[in-house]
Amino acid sequence: MKAVRLYAQVLVDVLSAPDSKFSMEMSLNELDGFSKLVIESPMMVKVFDNPVLGEDEKQKALKAFSQKMNISALPEKFLTMLIKRNRLAILPQILSEVESIQVQKHGGLTGELISAIPLDGMTVTSISQAISKKMNKNVRLKEKVDPSLIAGLRVTVGGQTFDSSVRTKLNKVKDSFQ
Repeated sequence: MKAVRLYAQVLVDVLSAPDSKFSMEMSLNELDGFSKLVIESPMMVKVFDNPVLGEDEKQKALKAFSQKMNISALPEKFLTMLIKRNRLAILPQILSEVESIQVQKHGGLTGELISAIPLDGMTVTSISQAISKKMNKNVRLKEKVDPSLIAGLRVTVGGQTFDSSVRTKLNKVKDSFQ
């Protein structure tokens, strides 16, 4: 989605400006905390996803939550802008895109690791390191779970896909008999 990339780039540009008084890490942590709270809290969903409530009510709620969560000025202004443009729902994707922009800025790549079951952090790290070595670049993987893979993994980085899923292997066997 083009809007996600645009908002993410604006956020990175503002936070990394030479005269910025805001910490990139702190601001992103505050936005991430707010994002998780909105997703996990039924009350927050009722407030921010409610089409009956107007922008003013949502802004007042944001102000109250910002004070309670000690959200600093820049993240609060960013959230205010998202509410005004009815884009708060894409905040998780924006934050994910910010991470991709930062990795790319330092010469790295982002990719996607899809597994049949959730993987522990050590396993994801070792897969990321192996792919980084193969690609000769730092690779940061975003993990997703897809039970339809049956078992195994599928990793996509820089347009290349490494697929060791059982589903793919079964499809190849099926295709060879047709």
